[in-house]
Amino acid sequence: MSPTRKTSIILIILPVMTFVAFLAWVNLRGQANSSQMPITPAVQSPGTPTAVPKTGFVVNIPQKALIKNYVTVSVEALPGTICKLNYISPSGETHQTDTIADASGLCVWKWKIDESERKGNGRLIFTIGEISETHFMEILSNF
Repeated sequence: MSPTRKTSIILIILPVMTFVAFLAWVNLRGQANSSQMPITPAVQSPGTPTAVPKTGFVVNIPQKALIKNYVTVSVEALPGTICKLNYISPSGETHQTDTIADASGLCVWKWKIDESERKGNGRLIFTIGEISETHFMEILSNF
């Protein structure tokens, strides 16, 4: 191999190796800085949940429910978390209840749909901490 050819290869490889070394340095520096960032705990009052989901909840609701029958809905949360449910029936009646997630991480509500609530779409508003999600359930007089 000629000296000119060796010089050309070195001139190509040297900048590539320098760039790879720079990327490795940036990556390692970023990891070191993130591990040194102080973690400040959130201020909590007694009885508030210790963790709140940052995205949507996992909810279990039926698509349809029958008047004069029981309906069960649930939401997944960390055990011990306070969960709230606001149910607005098709007639506009509002029911608000709170529960605490059990050891398996479920907040469960069960109630009977009264005839006065009428058929139509019922609204379920689940709240964990400061995050709320709205879902709908069709209320029918029969299937």
